Amino acid sequence: MIKLLKEKQNIPTGWQEKKLGDVLDYERPDNYIVKSTIYNSNNKIPVLTANKSFVLGYTDENFGIYENIPAIIFDDFTTDSKFVNFPFKVKSSAIKILKEKSKDTDLRFVFEKMKSVNFPTGSHKRFYISQYQNLQITLPPIKEQQKIAEILRATDEDIAKTQEVIEATEKLKQGLMQQLFTRGIGHTKFKETELGKIPVEWEVVKLGDIGTNYIGLTYSPKNVTDGTGTLVLRSSNVQDGHISYEDNVYVNSDIPEHLKTKKGDILLCTRNGSRNLIGKCAFIDTNSVGHSFGAFMSVYRTKYSDFIFQVFISDIFKNQINKFLGATINQITNSSLNSFIVPLPPTEEQKEIVKILSTVDEKISVNKKLKEKLTKLKKGLMFDLLSGKVRVKI
Repeated sequence: MIKLLKEKQNIPTGWQEKKLGDVLDYERPDNYIVKSTIYNSNNKIPVLTANKSFVLGYTDENFGIYENIPAIIFDDFTTDSKFVNFPFKVKSSAIKILKEKSKDTDLRFVFEKMKSVNFPTGSHKRFYISQYQNLQITLPPIKEQQKIAEILRATDEDIAKTQEVIEATEKLKQGLMQQLFTRGIGHTKFKETELGKIPVEWEVVKLGDIGTNYIGLTYSPKNVTDGTGTLVLRSSNVQDGHISYEDNVYVNSDIPEHLKTKKGDILLCTRNGSRNLIGKCAFIDTNSVGHSFGAFMSVYRTKYSDFIFQVFISDIFKNQINKFLGATINQITNSSLNSFIVPLPPTEEQKEIVKILSTVDEKISVNKKLKEKLTKLKKGLMFDLLSGKVRVKI
């Protein structure tokens, strides 16, 4: 039996303590309302599944459509929940559909409340919503519920819109890279190469001919310190093409000069248990100079680093990695990396291409920072409003 946790707080004036089962009914997927005559093959309906992702995709499969919305979807496998305000289909018996029992309950508020409460966990592989019916939550009067839900919903919309801008800009960059790395800027004559058509003024070169790759530091666990010494960068320190300092390892040992990061280095993950991380890279700027890097990483040094870094995050580089890795290999050796080929425009055109792509990168970075700020704001609002610490005016 799962032991349920009660909210640790004083009950604000006018709020009531209730059990989750007092305010929500739940249905199994085979109970949905079906009006299939309304829909045809041109009106595809999102399919909700469990354990991996709530939105699986769209389908024409002939199973029931739930349109008694809004609703809360609860996943037995993860105890995660999703607020849904669009017609959907369900493709998992692990999903339960939650609805409010009375007009005194705002479903969106209860959803936010559920997201703020730590659901019990344990050794069970699956958790059922029926086991949480006795979970105690505090609820304000309905108008206050609605006001709080509206504030949190608006914040969610701002986060979602920002994410849409990020995704659209990333898609724009992919298109720009495809264009710039094959057509260049202002060219009218092209030649066939191993990489396809490129401007006649360009070269195709091997990475080993224009730079040097250094395999990272091998160190003993006894050299690891509690935060003093030299930071050793690993794959976890590479986030969105930059160095992140949220998961650090420091060592106290003599480190050769060539194994210390320099401005313009490209830090590259060359070995990892996860194949998806092979080729993950970051540009070493002024703020990340002087660190070392682990044995599963390498640093590529070239005088063309600004341009080559952009190539490293393009399909030109990724496709060569995928071709080399094959079915069993989970590393890029020095010899294989040196054999990879890249397009190389004249220096001035490299600078122009980097300037264009860096402008797009900056827009992505600004919006990612905005999303992070909004996410922190939402977290703070949830703490203040859902607990009654801060009251809203009705």
